[in-house]
Amino acid sequence: MGSCPMTIVSMAVLGRLLVWVIQTSGPTKLVWKRLPILQEFGECDFCIGCWVYALLAWLFSINLLEPIYIPALSEIITGIAFSFISHLAAMGWKARWGYEVLE
Repeated sequence: MGSCPMTIVSMAVLGRLLVWVIQTSGPTKLVWKRLPILQEFGECDFCIGCWVYALLAWLFSINLLEPIYIPALSEIITGIAFSFISHLAAMGWKARWGYEVLE
């Protein structure tokens, strides 16, 4: 991987923040109310993350398949990998420091 480690960390943090903003912002919730088929997509941080991280991989020029480059497919594979790692980290964070409200 020819990318600087700080670029990768920056992309990971920025992507997680973008996923959170997309999931919690008012305009996207309004769109999901009008198009119920997108509501399930919007509640899945892994699903949104795949597209957000694919876009960021293209913007940051990060390719996990470094010797091989296939336009668009390389970014999508990188986005899926970053989204999966981010999803696992979020699940671990919630398991360790999250709480559930019992009714």
